[in-house]
Amino acid sequence: ELPLDPSLSRTLIEANELGCLSQALTVAAVLSAEITLRQTRSKEMEGKRKRQQLPDGSGWGDHVQLLQIFESWDQADYDPRWCSDHDLQVRGMKFSKDVRNQLSQIIQKIAKGPTDLQARRGRKSDPDYRKLRRALCVGYGNQLAERMIHHNGYHTVGYRTQLVQVHPSSVLEGDEYGKLPVYVVYHELINTTRPFMRNVCGVEQTWVKPILKKLEKLNINKLSGGSSALTDSGPLEEKQPGSPTKAAAAKQSDVDSKIQAARERYLARKGKK
Repeated sequence: ELPLDPSLSRTLIEANELGCLSQALTVAAVLSAEITLRQTRSKEMEGKRKRQQLPDGSGWGDHVQLLQIFESWDQADYDPRWCSDHDLQVRGMKFSKDVRNQLSQIIQKIAKGPTDLQARRGRKSDPDYRKLRRALCVGYGNQLAERMIHHNGYHTVGYRTQLVQVHPSSVLEGDEYGKLPVYVVYHELINTTRPFMRNVCGVEQTWVKPILKKLEKLNINKLSGGSSALTDSGPLEEKQPGSPTKAAAAKQSDVDSKIQAARERYLARKGKK
């Protein structure tokens, strides 16, 4: 019933179990609204933006930053001037608020905890956002990427992997050596000069391991309505005597026999002459 991308819907279900549904609702709403920074129109606006920086996502990535932005706006009583001061589109922020209210109403019947932001005020926040990031890891299990050993490039995990990079606009931060998290989840892939992951969040390896085991057992051909080329006892055509492959081989053998017989008749006639 959730009017969301399957990854976000799965995130909400997992967040409901982990006790971070309120945060996940906010992230889902803001991602659905696709909030972007406005273009600065003058040096004066650029200086103003520098003085009033947006939250940085605590280094964990863009999903956490989007949550922090919305919660900061909530603390400002949804003042449109706060959006303008931080170069955020007022219309997009209002739309994300409406989406969040709608999602809260839909999921209320299965919610195991509060869904409103007011319930979070005065509560000590988890500085690492572990519950939210774990819910995102489960929800985006089919949109995982693993970092390369020697540099900050990534390759997607699962069927048909490809080399990708974190989008330059991301707030994801590396460790003291500059290396980004080993595993990340991403909201979408975009292609400009090269493939980039946009809206990225760092996740922990212990959360990823169960997902990797499931991906190893995944049969893409079977899910797509096809059949596997090999089985435990050998090729599929060997188990099925009437398969098209054996029929074609028998037909070719018959043609070869006829050619050989014609050659023998020709040689016999030539010998008589």
